[in-house]
Amino acid sequence: MANYYEILGLHSGASFSEIRTAFRRLAKIYHPDKNPAGKEQFTIILKAYETLSDPKLKSSYDYKLNYNWAITQNTSSNSKNSGTKTWSFDEKELKRRKYYEEHIKKYAKTKETYKQETEGKKTYNEFKYILFATPVAVALFLLILHLAAAPTPIPPVKIQLKTTEPEVTALKMGDTPYSTYFGRNKYDTTSKLSLTVKNNTGLELIVCLFTKKRFIRSCYVAKGYYAEILELPKDPITIRYCTGNCYSYDYKLKEKDVYGAFKDNPKFYQSQKATSLNSFNELTLLNGNNDGFKEINERRFFNRD
Repeated sequence: MANYYEILGLHSGASFSEIRTAFRRLAKIYHPDKNPAGKEQFTIILKAYETLSDPKLKSSYDYKLNYNWAITQNTSSNSKNSGTKTWSFDEKELKRRKYYEEHIKKYAKTKETYKQETEGKKTYNEFKYILFATPVAVALFLLILHLAAAPTPIPPVKIQLKTTEPEVTALKMGDTPYSTYFGRNKYDTTSKLSLTVKNNTGLELIVCLFTKKRFIRSCYVAKGYYAEILELPKDPITIRYCTGNCYSYDYKLKEKDVYGAFKDNPKFYQSQKATSLNSFNELTLLNGNNDGFKEINERRFFNRD
């Protein structure tokens, strides 16, 4: 089992602030935009951060990690004491064994006893059944021969409709679509400003950030997840985002000569004014038109001016 604390360079039971600081430090080193060879390592770091930053996931992960550690210690102890075998069971295993002793094993013994008592006892009733079954079997045989001589009806044709599997999006958390179209992603390594985007739209989400003069960053956020966009500039930013399902790199938009979009019900939005970031910035997006945003068309969304 992977130790997410060791991956982030932390001790077990680290606080949320320590986890976030460690993730930011490693993201600067392994993010694909800065280090193309570190994409696989960044995926592992992102998975560790998403698990340890969520209280519910972290609690479940800590339990599994401690349980695996206990099993490892117990196995190591048994290997040292080759002459003595010690066994350790959790509460679930003890309940399973108790149920087996009270129900399954008891029933198996009863069945085996009954089988031993009845095995080999052939009575007159068995021969009576044979005498009764013989004429019945002959009558069935004659009926089968009669039916075989009759013409065989043609069975109805069964038509099975071909079903198609649901399409799956081509994006993953951490991907940066449209960075090729708008320009390369920009990072301000001297800035500690960040923006946390929570996707509560029920759909997939792509967020694009702009300043007055240039494109800054794009980010894909799966439905029900959130993403923290780091190293943002101090200049006021304008936000554009689009929602939908089943993103495909081969899908071409209708109004713009752009490849890569949501195939199912895509919608586009833009913030009504630029916003300056502060020390803590969080944006929660719901389904439909959110406060401070307006719905726009494809041409306006992909406008480079």
